[in-house]
Amino acid sequence: MDAMDAAIEFRNESIASRQGELRRSVVRLSTAVGKSHDGLAKLQSLSVTEMRSLLGRYFDRVVELRDLQRRQQTQRAELEVN
Repeated sequence: MDAMDAAIEFRNESIASRQGELRRSVVRLSTAVGKSHDGLAKLQSLSVTEMRSLLGRYFDRVVELRDLQRRQQTQRAELEVN
């Protein structure tokens, strides 16, 4: 049961960490959008190059988070086996 408790604790900590990262991202985004007074207008004012860059960074972040999730699931499964 100790290994199971450790796996649950690890998973809870990783979830809390990701939630913290997302909250900080939301605050940064809200601050950036708040400064422009209209987030949609700000997005519409971006050039095609800027929009591609923004979407590329978003896509990279999504891929990074999915990879992190897969690694954590693998680690959890290894902990469950032990």
